[in-house]
Amino acid sequence: MRFADLLTYADIDHLKRMALHYGCGEDEHSKNELITSLLYYLGGSARLKEELDALTSAEFRFLQQICLDSRRVFSKEELLGKGRACLGEGEESPRDLVITGLRKGWLFPVVAGKNKALLEVPEDLRHRFLQLFAKMYSDQEKEVTPTAYRSEEGLMEEDLHRFLQFLSRQDVRLTADGAIYRHQQRQLMKSLHIAEEAVSRKGWRFGFGRRYHQYPDRFSLLYDYAYYRGYIVEDEWEGIVHLSESGVEKIRNYRLEEGKEIYRFWLRLYRHPIPQLAVIVKWIDLLSHRRWIATHTVKKVVENWLNSFYYAGEDELFQQLIRMMMHLGMLQIGETESKRKLIKMTSRGHAWVNGISGFTERTLDREYLEVSVQK
Repeated sequence: MRFADLLTYADIDHLKRMALHYGCGEDEHSKNELITSLLYYLGGSARLKEELDALTSAEFRFLQQICLDSRRVFSKEELLGKGRACLGEGEESPRDLVITGLRKGWLFPVVAGKNKALLEVPEDLRHRFLQLFAKMYSDQEKEVTPTAYRSEEGLMEEDLHRFLQFLSRQDVRLTADGAIYRHQQRQLMKSLHIAEEAVSRKGWRFGFGRRYHQYPDRFSLLYDYAYYRGYIVEDEWEGIVHLSESGVEKIRNYRLEEGKEIYRFWLRLYRHPIPQLAVIVKWIDLLSHRRWIATHTVKKVVENWLNSFYYAGEDELFQQLIRMMMHLGMLQIGETESKRKLIKMTSRGHAWVNGISGFTERTLDREYLEVSVQK
């Protein structure tokens, strides 16, 4: 519902608490007076910006959590979980953040079926906050067009098909630890639109899937997705990886419609090393939809939602995330004459981010989340 509608349905005690917080509403015994005052007080964008600037860091993070998540209603447990994700050392409790949301009019109690208590975010207020979020950072720099850019729209789906075709044409052998032999990896990479170098036997690789330590970034995602969907089977007894019946059927009914499902799988896979991935992806869309923006600006905005994962620092995780969104066809990555890095969300990326709530995607099975390490 809209803010005005939720005010109308709110009880007078809730309205009094809101009016006391904002210092408006002369007649606290008149519901109509309270509603009119609150609508007037929060009606201007300048006033809303002042409220935004006055927030504590934890309150601002909590507001991001409820505005960037496009769901209309939340349970109290979900909101407390969001609150916990927003807190730093010595900051408010999750319950305090929910109470703040109620007092400021970000949240309103509603009842939905069998007296289950839920809280709703006013849709128009959310939209106004999102506009302010984007303006806070996009206005800091003049938009620049890159001299060259890279785009991989549709190529991930095509390479999934090419990978399955490769398996259909020859026996693909596996090493004792379950990886495709390197000489066949090189043959396979040559058949794909985006060829990657085989993983070096030196260095650390961990945290982005069940076969990430054995294959390069993009192909490991394709391989894990094909395995997850049941298109391929790893036969440990025979020492081969081959197509399943589902994989054969997929080749016969090839369509470029699987990119959205690969993105959903990626969200679930990468959420393990990057727990707040849903928030970060929403921010990237908000800042780079229909415009080029510097990657360092985006990094500055989302860095509070990134934490080191084993030996991977925040910057490395951010760069990995940006690269994978490009591989998924969601981002274009450009460069200016001065070597300034830029990104821009594609139309399909925007549609996927707004059509899939990464906040509600279930965690993958344990075999995809265990940290496999190669040194």
